[in-house]
Amino acid sequence: MKKNVLTSLGVLGAIGILCLIFTPKEKLQIFIDDGKSKGEMKLVSSVLPIDYKNGYFYIKKNGYHENIMYFDYDSKKEVYLCNKPNCKHNSTVCSSYLDFKGANELFYSNDSLYFLDSSAKGDTIVASADGTVQSVNQKPSTLYKINLDGTEKQKVFTTPSGTRISMPYVINGNKLYGYLEKRELADKQDSSITATITERKLIVINLDTGKYEELKEGLYETLIGVYKGKLVIQEIDYLKDPNYFKDDTNAFLDNLYNSKTKIKLLDVETKKEEYIYEDIYKNMEKMQFYKDGIYIKGKNSKTLEYIDFSTKKKEVIKELPQSTMEISTIIDDKVLVYSYKDKEAHLGDAYYIDLATKEMKPFNLKDKNEYLVEILASNDDYYFVKLETILGEEYTTWAGTKTRKIIGIDYGLIKKADYWLSKENYIKMTSIK
Repeated sequence: MKKNVLTSLGVLGAIGILCLIFTPKEKLQIFIDDGKSKGEMKLVSSVLPIDYKNGYFYIKKNGYHENIMYFDYDSKKEVYLCNKPNCKHNSTVCSSYLDFKGANELFYSNDSLYFLDSSAKGDTIVASADGTVQSVNQKPSTLYKINLDGTEKQKVFTTPSGTRISMPYVINGNKLYGYLEKRELADKQDSSITATITERKLIVINLDTGKYEELKEGLYETLIGVYKGKLVIQEIDYLKDPNYFKDDTNAFLDNLYNSKTKIKLLDVETKKEEYIYEDIYKNMEKMQFYKDGIYIKGKNSKTLEYIDFSTKKKEVIKELPQSTMEISTIIDDKVLVYSYKDKEAHLGDAYYIDLATKEMKPFNLKDKNEYLVEILASNDDYYFVKLETILGEEYTTWAGTKTRKIIGIDYGLIKKADYWLSKENYIKMTSIK
């Protein structure tokens, strides 16, 4: 277990409006049809829906490499982000090709795509043939910028040696705010290796020049939203240093649950902080920021609560059927809550709550494997969803556990009303096999 527990929560703001057009020579062109993305402060996170109007960008694994792909809502087809005729899309000649084996952080801003080479986030662990384990300092993590038609990849920012940066971020025009961290690797008594975050600083990167500035220390902080032009930050104030407990998981968790969680705002211009709310961690274990406040649920609690940032007061939103429920997607003034049926994360009981009326209704959209149908993106009328994870045959891992490899994913569109009514009226996308 990682001793530095950091909660990666938040809602991804509007990311832009995209349109896909093909010329007769199959040359790919993508245009922005308004200026919505420029100068707007927004959270960029990999865990909640994004706002793509006419299509969906994502990174797809293809064997030992990856490609940037685009689903066009109009044609219902998946295409490579490549403008070269007859391209095989399997080498660096292709503009969609990524030889990073893990470059899974992709986002749109300022009329461009950005992605992080997350296959090289500082130190890695290497085991030699004789069983010796050592830390190897790889190349730093690097942020790249790419035109919307896939051309002109260029490095924007490279972290200092031995450091990494990863989502969530906050984008404001040509500035990116995020946490730069260092890790140390240590041997454990059972001959395994643990990674400990030893340093974490909030920085701001100029996406035009590639230069960065350190704003503040933030070892146990994470970005969770944006409110009135300020960064919303969650900070865990530990009773005791979490590294003190080493391999004593129960003691570590007891320390965590009884430590304080603090929610604060940071003015990036003046660097002044304003505390909004604090409570012990177990009373705020589940948390989602949305619009003007945070929705929280405590450990083993059935109560969904809301903290309004303008008043700094807490109110009860709804009593939930079960204490084990998770807070998932908050979108279009609706919050999805659900429980797992088993340890394999199959969907159990699920409901959505209309935040305007506080009315709670059953929700039952799951795929053939009984996993939640997940919203990946949205526009005015539709949600772009992951319809089904296609699994291969079951096999036994080196540790003796049973598992199944993911061999494909099906995607589709669904009208917003149908999604919340659990109606399986999907418009399926055609994927490239």
